[in-house]
Amino acid sequence: MSKALQAAMYCIMLVLALLSETASASSSGTFRCGSNLVSVGNTKAEVLIKCGAPDWKDDWTSEVINNVNTADELRVSIDRERWLYNLGPNSFLRFLLFENGRLIKISTGGYGYDKKHPSIKPCDGDEIKIGLSQYEILQRCGQPFFKDTRREERLHNVDDQTKRLVINRVDEWTYNFGPNRFLRILKFENGELVDIETGDRGF
Repeated sequence: MSKALQAAMYCIMLVLALLSETASASSSGTFRCGSNLVSVGNTKAEVLIKCGAPDWKDDWTSEVINNVNTADELRVSIDRERWLYNLGPNSFLRFLLFENGRLIKISTGGYGYDKKHPSIKPCDGDEIKIGLSQYEILQRCGQPFFKDTRREERLHNVDDQTKRLVINRVDEWTYNFGPNRFLRILKFENGELVDIETGDRGF
């Protein structure tokens, strides 16, 4: 088997591995948006026509690199975008994950929020939970005192010849709850809360 064919097979395997990361028990292949049915395989334009603009968007890129720094180096980039639809307090949030412009996963979150009459209340430990989206944090806690955004690269060794480079968008939000409480620093990766830190006393 030629090196080029081996490299191509490695990349196919890695792309399939990346796709498998999106599988979960809470996902399904369709959801009804008013009288329209949204299905896995739809384009972003088709979803936009059926459902209108989403209430929230996140985007990032995953990149697979095979035979890094050699003549046979091969790269495959996957552009991902997550749309969130808030269907109101009597329905569940819907998360739609697109890869390279096609819908590949539909997930159900917690109950939605009343967009006309938001009921933001002071945040406490029960309001901020790992796994929540930025949209959900905003609905529960309001705007943070400070936001910071960067991109982080993580290189994973698959075998002696193959490395997988994943580029994540990282956001850090700092909440100031006043002089009697400590600052809370929330870290998001690709729009999902992954870490909560306690900072200095607020002001």
